[in-house]
Amino acid sequence: MTDLIIDHVLIAVRDLDAAKDTFERLGFKVTPEGRHPGRGTSNRLVVFGGEYLELISVHDPEGDLFRPNLPSFLEEREGLFIFSMGTPDVHGRARSVREAGVLITDPVKGSRHAADGTTAYSWTQAEIDPEAMPGSQTFFIQHNHTIEERYTEPPDPTSHPNGVTGISSLSLAVKDADAAARRWTEVFGLERVSEEDGGVRLGFDNSSLEFCQPVGRNALGEFIETWGEGPYRIVFSCEDIDATEALLKGNGVEGVERCGDSLIVPPESAQGVRMSFVQG
Repeated sequence: MTDLIIDHVLIAVRDLDAAKDTFERLGFKVTPEGRHPGRGTSNRLVVFGGEYLELISVHDPEGDLFRPNLPSFLEEREGLFIFSMGTPDVHGRARSVREAGVLITDPVKGSRHAADGTTAYSWTQAEIDPEAMPGSQTFFIQHNHTIEERYTEPPDPTSHPNGVTGISSLSLAVKDADAAARRWTEVFGLERVSEEDGGVRLGFDNSSLEFCQPVGRNALGEFIETWGEGPYRIVFSCEDIDATEALLKGNGVEGVERCGDSLIVPPESAQGVRMSFVQG
């Protein structure tokens, strides 16, 4: 078992207020806006028990952007951008990645400021070479504050009206699922937990990472043809799938489809994000 978790998934959006409205319609609680000093970006968060979504946008396009590829991504589309891996030892993880022959930055400190300019919380992160890993850019993060210390607004921020309790899995669209999974296993020590036609799943301490390759000509293949490899779909665990379905439809979310024990929401209704809900 790894000590790594899927810490948070970054969702690139052009307008944070519009994204807030969208995710609240989907039944999520969304935090107030915060800013990354000296990095040119601002965000809102959707928080679960140990992981979260980061709705991220550019607020200073003329500044020194920490993520220089974010503006070009947003020129083309909104949606799943990259994700981070949480670790209790960012310095040790950075050393192990270097030993595996992968470029990684020295760990650096970061912080999120509240609207009044005060520091809400801080962390340490190390950025892995964006071209090193098939399927997604990623980085390590080690938080300096507990979930309870980091997030106080809105009240009871991890209790969502849609009943979501966390991220069940994150899917990456790749050309060769076996080769991609093997590379992530070699570099990060992740273990395979399942395999099926067109997919390999690796386990994290709190979730799983699925590598999906096209089988025939399908939506996944069209995604890769259009955008290249990258984060493709996120699946949420919820307490009661029937209650979640009722809430989504009651809130006017368009295109919700029931498929067995899961709910599928099209990207057009979720700020460009392909998302599903499963009970459990």
